[in-house]
Amino acid sequence: MRPWNLASIVEPERGRVYLSAIASSRESASGGSPDSVQAGVADPQGRLRARLAETPIHPKSLLATDYLNHFNEPAMLLDILADCPESIEDLAAWKPLSYADHFRASGLSYSELAIEAYRLAPAQFRIGFELVVAEMNALVDFAIRRASEAVKTGDPSAFATVAADSRRLQELVAEAGGIVQGEPSRRVDQDAIDALMGQK
Repeated sequence: MRPWNLASIVEPERGRVYLSAIASSRESASGGSPDSVQAGVADPQGRLRARLAETPIHPKSLLATDYLNHFNEPAMLLDILADCPESIEDLAAWKPLSYADHFRASGLSYSELAIEAYRLAPAQFRIGFELVVAEMNALVDFAIRRASEAVKTGDPSAFATVAADSRRLQELVAEAGGIVQGEPSRRVDQDAIDALMGQK
């Protein structure tokens, strides 16, 4: 797979998602001795990692897999559509949800920490992760429209296409899960990351 550049456009037929460049967030430290403040500013990721014990946030990527449940649901519904056409109602209700909004609505005990960690996630993980998320959002949007048409027509070939969309979505969820687990994305090369971060 060739690396995506940072002006990537995801266009699964009629679906289109534009991914803007991602600027990394920086937190300012306050309190403590001047040395400790300086160290905190220099290594905000290190300070954050010290707080990740007892959470499922990965200490390397600073990402959490729970967000991927937002895509596991439509993957399952698309997969069973031929046998359970009434699942189109749940599919039609699905909407894209940002990482932060997902955790805000989740009620999980570590939600605020997950949102904070996401802002500090290393570029080699976050950029690739967001590219996969953009593709998943576009794919689900288009697949839901195809699913609606399949239910209306009852065409077996249309249901087969929807099932293929489900399989592709599952592949993308697995790809995003690998990034969460600390596997650098193949979609963005280091030169692109350096350029985005202003290191070159």
